[in-house]
Amino acid sequence: MKSVFSIALRTSMLMVLFLSGCSANQKFHNTTDFAVKNIDTYSSTEIANFNAHFLGDVTTSYCENSSNPDRLIDIPSLSSMTNSLKLQVSKLGGNVIVMKQCGIINYLSCAVYLECNGEAYAIDRGL
Repeated sequence: MKSVFSIALRTSMLMVLFLSGCSANQKFHNTTDFAVKNIDTYSSTEIANFNAHFLGDVTTSYCENSSNPDRLIDIPSLSSMTNSLKLQVSKLGGNVIVMKQCGIINYLSCAVYLECNGEAYAIDRGL
């Protein structure tokens, strides 16, 4: 009887840990989505109209070495690359990104190479 109780207790503890881990993961995704949605995109010309504080450059890249067609399915979209930049802007404390370039670049050691660059800014939205 003691071993059945012990097994049930362990199973319950594992389930609680598992479920709390899932809950924390979901919370992280919601926080990430919120951060990305609160980053506006402006052009270099538009940002000049604001009293903007430059926070730094942001960049993200992806290199696929294999030319195997099965591996090429997992290439990130330009939208997900842009979201990665927006998350970096948020982590720097900014609320605006000026995109410099984003797309496929020829890079000899990669079958496919994607790179996106931008500038992070903070502007006062007067809220």
